[in-house]
Amino acid sequence: MQVLRETHALLFFRSICPVNAMAPTEPYIHRLPVELLQQMFLFIVNSGPDYPSIFSYRHDTFSVNVASPPLVLIRVCRLWRVVAHSTAGVWSRIQVELPGKVSLFKPLFKPFLPHILRCWLARSGNSPLTLRIVCNASYCKRTCYKIVAREYQPFLDILLSESRRWETIVMPCCTWGLNFDTPQLRVLACDVSTLSKFYAPNISCLCIDTLNSNLVSVRISSYKDLRHLHLRNASISAIYSAIASLPRLETIAVNENVYWCNIFGTKIYSATLELMTLPLPSFPYHSQQGFTNMFTLLHLPAFRKLTLVGALKKGQLDCLLSVLAAASFRVPAVDFQTDTPLRKVYLDRIESLLAVVGKVTFCGNVLQIDEYRNSRRISTRKPKLCFSI
Repeated sequence: MQVLRETHALLFFRSICPVNAMAPTEPYIHRLPVELLQQMFLFIVNSGPDYPSIFSYRHDTFSVNVASPPLVLIRVCRLWRVVAHSTAGVWSRIQVELPGKVSLFKPLFKPFLPHILRCWLARSGNSPLTLRIVCNASYCKRTCYKIVAREYQPFLDILLSESRRWETIVMPCCTWGLNFDTPQLRVLACDVSTLSKFYAPNISCLCIDTLNSNLVSVRISSYKDLRHLHLRNASISAIYSAIASLPRLETIAVNENVYWCNIFGTKIYSATLELMTLPLPSFPYHSQQGFTNMFTLLHLPAFRKLTLVGALKKGQLDCLLSVLAAASFRVPAVDFQTDTPLRKVYLDRIESLLAVVGKVTFCGNVLQIDEYRNSRRISTRKPKLCFSI
């Protein structure tokens, strides 16, 4: 903090000095306010799709990643190094790539590697941590658990010492035999087998690979504050059970496959569910009855939009019309996320959809029917932003 105050004073002195009094070689970048530099660094670290990676793993080499932000920022000049070190948010988002088979070929645990990780986390102060853990899954499966645990242990000990600051965590299947005390955790993405290892009473967003009705009753239902559920695969009964078990659920999304199964039960009322994203089934007639039963049993007064992802086919539109016509609640909007060209045969059936839904969009573009010209067109208006997991 003392160094940061000195930097502020130095920059202020330079700003009030006459231009001629400054050294002719003074870089213009050094005249930027410290607050602006901090915002630049935070934007660089947080705006990219990838997490800032502390280590670089290439073939049989494991080293510190000094060529990417934020470590590359501290190599520019002394001023940037001071500002970056003093900005906790720059160091609160991190990807840790754990070593794999590289340790079999050369000594891995040089003291500076765990030390770098410890210093990185220390720079983040008390800020909540966003963490992504990457490990060599195939190596873990081939190698004895004791060997894997021994090689990862120095890094895991450091990460676990900060687990109470974890706010967002993305991690693979956990084979380490550890439990995680994470009272501040809000977002969790993990393998379903890892889910039971977390103590996370305040979690609001959960991303897992596969969900069935048994997992809903055993694990998912304990997260009463869960608002956003993202799944790779799920059965129809699991979707139904999740909506029934999570009283504050606002969005539910399935990424790849919805397994067909028929469901029988009582009507479910959810006052909070607003958005549902489902893949278009490859065999629509096989799953039509299951979806029809689910939409008949669900009562969703706050529902706003159904998003369907995948290649659009004629039979899918016929089944969708039947499912939505049988729904016990009104669907205000249906959005098709598809690369399939919009054809006239689809338009005829989409026009029928408008009898049971309020609006039909394609990739967020509103489909409009001009009654006066008896023609159909897609609006070029930009879609409204909505939450995505």
